[in-house]
Amino acid sequence: MGIERRVMPRIATSLAIAFKSSGEFTYSYMMNLSSGGLFIKTDKPLLIDAELEMSIQMPDDPEILHIRGRVVWTKPQAHAFPAGMGIQFIGLPPEYLKKIQSFVERSLGK
Repeated sequence: MGIERRVMPRIATSLAIAFKSSGEFTYSYMMNLSSGGLFIKTDKPLLIDAELEMSIQMPDDPEILHIRGRVVWTKPQAHAFPAGMGIQFIGLPPEYLKKIQSFVERSLGK
């Protein structure tokens, strides 16, 4: 079994997400979220190191967060876990970081 490298708490979620790479929007949902990044369910993951723009709306918040990210790993379809890609946030504005951290903490019951 591999070593867990995450230091930030993450939560399972099914928030909708739109992401764009090479000018084309794709709509899906994220399966987990932390203040460092997220996992997007998709049958067509981008290449490792590809950059993308994402649009996310947190529950109970009317603002749509426009976030840049980079693909750090991909996963093919495997048994019960769907295919997708792990995204690391790039240059996350402090106000977005605060919103994401608050949502994660509320979801964890903190």
